Amino acid sequence: MSELEGKVAIVTGGSKGIGRAIVRRLCQEGAVCVIANRNQSEGQEYACDLVEAGYQAVAIPTDVSRVEDIRKLVAEVIARFGKIDILVNSAGVNVRKPAIEYTEAEWDLMVDVNLKGTFFACIEAGRQMIAQRHGTIVNMASLQSEEVLSRRSIYAATKGGVRQLTKALAVEWAKYGVRVNAISPAFIKTPMVEEVLSSSSWRKLILTRTPLGRPGTPEEVAELVLFLASPRSSYITGANIMIDGGWTAGMDVEDGK
Repeated sequence: MSELEGKVAIVTGGSKGIGRAIVRRLCQEGAVCVIANRNQSEGQEYACDLVEAGYQAVAIPTDVSRVEDIRKLVAEVIARFGKIDILVNSAGVNVRKPAIEYTEAEWDLMVDVNLKGTFFACIEAGRQMIAQRHGTIVNMASLQSEEVLSRRSIYAATKGGVRQLTKALAVEWAKYGVRVNAISPAFIKTPMVEEVLSSSSWRKLILTRTPLGRPGTPEEVAELVLFLASPRSSYITGANIMIDGGWTAGMDVEDGK
């Protein structure tokens, strides 16, 4: 029997990048995966591909910056499947520029998707999980919630908020059997990071600053999400787990160099 057989999982931002890999990995372990993303055709196409491969997946168009969309998503999932066992908040956006150049619209975009969207997805799915007396939530934080690089001030603020939100909900909801954890990836080879990796200076920084000497892959992140979503992590809640190739552990500096 697969590890998540019979479980129902919602993955926001589930049609591309890290979210896409998470959906496939949860499906491989028997979960029914709900792909919640803004691009309807993109989500539907991915769901169809998964179904053709023998997995259970559906797509529900959702803009997580709109609370009403989140409420409709959760209501539809409950109506169709009767429960929500797993929520993975993977939807995220980033605009990179010097702090003094940001606009109010860019602030609103990142805060609405990364922080507000994560919060209200947790709240709406959490209501059902509390009623069930079980559930697991995995929030996507970031290396930027721990160490901030230039041109990422608003993004870093939102991801720091995600970390603290994760702790708060873990404390409040533990008594209901609901676990809430976060993971903090560093540079993962996704379309959103390809632009950074295409810069020779940034690529050099990433490769030399990361003890493992390479960026991570979405599949590696998906394995960590699977662990946190499974009963194997039953005594873990309120944690933020770095998946950064050793970035936050420090640098290997040779003597005299």
